[in-house]
Amino acid sequence: MKNNNYKIAAYFIAFVFNSPSYAESDISIKTAGADLANFPNSAFTLPQGRAYVEVTPVNFSGKSADGTLAQYSAGYLLRYGLFDDLELRLMSNGFTVDDEKKTSGMAAQIFDLKWHISDENQTANLPAVGIEFSVQTDFAHRAFQNGINPALSLNFDQTLPFDIAFEYNVGFVSQHLVSGEALYQLALAWALQRNVYEDVDVFVNGYTNTAAGLTTSAIGGGAQWIPIERLAIFANVSAGLTVSTPSIFSLVGFAVAF
Repeated sequence: MKNNNYKIAAYFIAFVFNSPSYAESDISIKTAGADLANFPNSAFTLPQGRAYVEVTPVNFSGKSADGTLAQYSAGYLLRYGLFDDLELRLMSNGFTVDDEKKTSGMAAQIFDLKWHISDENQTANLPAVGIEFSVQTDFAHRAFQNGINPALSLNFDQTLPFDIAFEYNVGFVSQHLVSGEALYQLALAWALQRNVYEDVDVFVNGYTNTAAGLTTSAIGGGAQWIPIERLAIFANVSAGLTVSTPSIFSLVGFAVAF
């Protein structure tokens, strides 16, 4: 049994350290693209052995109409291609300052798995499809712990006329209320994006999370610039549409491909 355990460990180490290597010219931030730039996540995953580091050092959520105070954070998303169509992900709002809770510290860590199911079929007008499952944990500062909260999303990417890329997600998210009850919300997110000049794209985007008695929704837009093949820089600003949504949300960030 001990020898078998050693063999399993050896196979695992060999798998991790013998992932395919890529020439510098093959490493690009354009494929599969940064997920933090706009609200929805794409249907695409990183090739096996590739990694992205996405960081949003400037995140601001303004006070909502129902009295929820402003929040500042510095988020991140770490991505690794386990296989060509299966991606491991770790994300968080990162270091967070919450005016309402009068505290600061590390936000909850979210473990995420994304599977690319199929590419787009433009002849049949079928979008690219992916599925994403995540679990928000209590690995966080005590003030930001909210229990174990799963989420599920179907991710779609489709090409529209005039070279417009349509990206949309449909699924659910969960959270625990102050009473301790679990709340499950229908989650919708979308973005329309178009290249306007060389490596500069602009987009409009929005999201809606809704359940009985609680709806958060916002709409906004932003831009993404890819100055070099392995780096994307982006910004996004949106306005809240309901009383429970932050009046304004903004982020500035970047993504690097490895």
